[in-house]
Amino acid sequence: MRIVFMGTPDFAVPVLDALIAAGHEIAAVVSQPDREKDRKGNLLPTPVKAFALQRGLSVLQFERVSDHVGELRSLAPDVMITAAYGQLLRAEVLTVAPYGVLNVHASLLPLYRGASPVQSALLAGETKTGVTVMQTALGMDTGDMLGVTAVPIDVTDTAQTLSQKLAAEGARLLVQILYKLAAGEIKPVPQDDTKATYCKKIVKADGRIDWRLPARDIVCRVRAYNPWPAAFTVYKGVPLKILAAAAVDGDFGAAGSVTVENDTLTVACGAGGVRLLCVQSAGKKAMSAAEFLRGNKVPSGTVLENA
Repeated sequence: MRIVFMGTPDFAVPVLDALIAAGHEIAAVVSQPDREKDRKGNLLPTPVKAFALQRGLSVLQFERVSDHVGELRSLAPDVMITAAYGQLLRAEVLTVAPYGVLNVHASLLPLYRGASPVQSALLAGETKTGVTVMQTALGMDTGDMLGVTAVPIDVTDTAQTLSQKLAAEGARLLVQILYKLAAGEIKPVPQDDTKATYCKKIVKADGRIDWRLPARDIVCRVRAYNPWPAAFTVYKGVPLKILAAAAVDGDFGAAGSVTVENDTLTVACGAGGVRLLCVQSAGKKAMSAAEFLRGNKVPSGTVLENA
């Protein structure tokens, strides 16, 4: 098939790679405008843009894709594919290609419609999630489902590792669906809107830890916000990222108070405690709690700030 691919972050790269490997013709790749900057203030290409340019593909970047329908039509795609593109598509975009727009969404729809399905599954403490390929409609992830694959969530999974698993599964599923679609073997399945749940866009402030929450909820946040925005607390007035942690049972005192024992650092929570396993101070490399304690004298009873 001749495809216009639309995607922006790392999640979309394996999907695009799988389409190329399957022999589909990529008419163009559409990505969000470059917004992230390096330490020198230089704009960085989106992950999808960087990959597409490496593969010699034509790349388009639009502030509003709906303002460029004519340009998309001129590419004459058979189908358009989106994977974490980052913009809602208006009706005129959905009719550009004969097969419409297919979206690779990182959840078991209708669960976790919206911008943060991977993080939301981890925040909820789910043990299973998945990926859905759907026919894009005007609503927020409301279109008919063309295929679904379930993926177990390991207890050590973070948003980064789980996204990688889902991207790989989504890429395989999409390639299968495109073959079946061309052969007329796909039967769309409507979503059950009564079971729909929605998730919001993650912002940096979400990462700040409230130690009054139960320990297991906080560990879910540590996993969900790794690598971005990263769960963090404040130690001596400076943000301290928590990159890995484990919930432990017991009474460790008032929420936010620290217990240091045998190179371990445990923070009291609303219920139980959180044992810090990997942390990162501002401008420093990530390190184990034991390494952090060797470089920082943290007496038991130190209180970390609540959100």
